[in-house]
Amino acid sequence: MYYDGTKLLSMLDITGNKPEIYMCTSNRSAGKTTWFNRFAVKKYLNENKKFMLVYRFDYELDDCADKFFKEIRTLFFTGWNMFSRRKAKGKYHELYIGLNTDEEMEYQLCGYAVALNSADKLKKYSHFFADTSMMIFDEFQAEDNKYCSEEIAKFISLHTSVARGGGNQVRYVPVYMIGNPVSIVNPYYIAMKISARLTAETKFLKGRGFVLEQGFNESASKAQEQSAFNSA
Repeated sequence: MYYDGTKLLSMLDITGNKPEIYMCTSNRSAGKTTWFNRFAVKKYLNENKKFMLVYRFDYELDDCADKFFKEIRTLFFTGWNMFSRRKAKGKYHELYIGLNTDEEMEYQLCGYAVALNSADKLKKYSHFFADTSMMIFDEFQAEDNKYCSEEIAKFISLHTSVARGGGNQVRYVPVYMIGNPVSIVNPYYIAMKISARLTAETKFLKGRGFVLEQGFNESASKAQEQSAFNSA
């Protein structure tokens, strides 16, 4: 009934190697954002692996903890809370998680939230992100078609800043890119030469360094069609 990313994360890329970019698109309300957000929190709670939330613009960092955690808290993490702290004059946020308590000392740093349009400024803070183990970029396809200027260059710059440190020149830091199928000519599909290969029948697509899943959740579609709002 709801999305499960287990198969996508088990796949190898077109060269038979482990991908570093996992892309997932489907119709709305399929549960893909919920699945990946829960996946990230479980990785931290079980394995102490921190995550990074990627947004497009600075203003989207406001209330990032609530936007990320509110729904999955109700579904899977009852008794837990999350809050964020602005750092570097709001250039990025630190995310903290803990059991319900007024004592912030009992909360632990579990991740970060950043904006693509600040990628250049974030270079100087890259050492703070050396413990990031994964990145989640929700709504990578902009519904209003408004992207950052030179967005792909900023995306690459951000990942380069995060995937260094910890004694390594380059670390493996997977990026989970989630979105609705807005347009096959979005900047990411063009840059990775996906646009020309994708069809309506494609379920999985492999490329060099990436795998893509294109899904359609029938139950979500029917539920929307049968709602009173859409009936009206």
